[in-house]
Amino acid sequence: MKISSCIDMMFSHRTFDERIAAVQAAGIDTVEFWKWTNKDIEKIHSELESRNMKLSVFNIDSKDEKLSYDLSRGILNAGRKEEFLAAIKESTPVYKKLGACGMIVLVGEKIEGMSDEEQFENIFDCLLYVRDYVEQEGITLVVEPLNDIDRKNYFMPYSAPLMEILQKVNSPRIKMLYDIYHQHMMGDFSMKFVAENLTFIGHFHVADCPGRHEPGTGEVDYVKIISDILKLGYCGYVGLEYRATCRDEETFGFLKEIENA
Repeated sequence: MKISSCIDMMFSHRTFDERIAAVQAAGIDTVEFWKWTNKDIEKIHSELESRNMKLSVFNIDSKDEKLSYDLSRGILNAGRKEEFLAAIKESTPVYKKLGACGMIVLVGEKIEGMSDEEQFENIFDCLLYVRDYVEQEGITLVVEPLNDIDRKNYFMPYSAPLMEILQKVNSPRIKMLYDIYHQHMMGDFSMKFVAENLTFIGHFHVADCPGRHEPGTGEVDYVKIISDILKLGYCGYVGLEYRATCRDEETFGFLKEIENA
């Protein structure tokens, strides 16, 4: 079981510079984060290297402030393929320096006046446009559906439509980030879907539902779900991305239960 902890959301009772050490002290050897442009990448690289730790995923980003903001909302369904490729190229040195396993990509919010069909085609065109580059550079993109309750008007909150696009793009380097919390929020979580599409899933995210707190605070049986995912042969990362109701170090009991299941 490969676990990473999102240090933008977790260990928030510590300064950001202390969080990598705190993750290691809690028994986890891998971190993930969101934007890279607001972080000291050299310092993160030094911390990870000195501690023999890893980075799983981070968000595509750009030093262009407007594009950075737009990427945090998602630009695929707008068809902004040249900017999408430019941002991937700008993020590539960070990906390689930190030895990342994936780069998170968001789809975008619904565009008023543009048909769903056109937005679907834009997503496909954007992913197809960057396919050769990411394959040549050895970069894995993980595209994430978000629920449209927390993220109002998100264009692609359900997993199946995005999976259809990913299978049409058909690249080993363009996969889905399957966030179990978001799919539970949509009433869309399905182990059958996971099993049937595991080849195109590059990362999982974990938070209980409702509340987005640690497993055990809501309705999701994460011990069973993650155990079942591992039994399918999944060997990628499961990312912890939740707001703990107590000290983060005290929320990992469910991981021990999975190991002992």
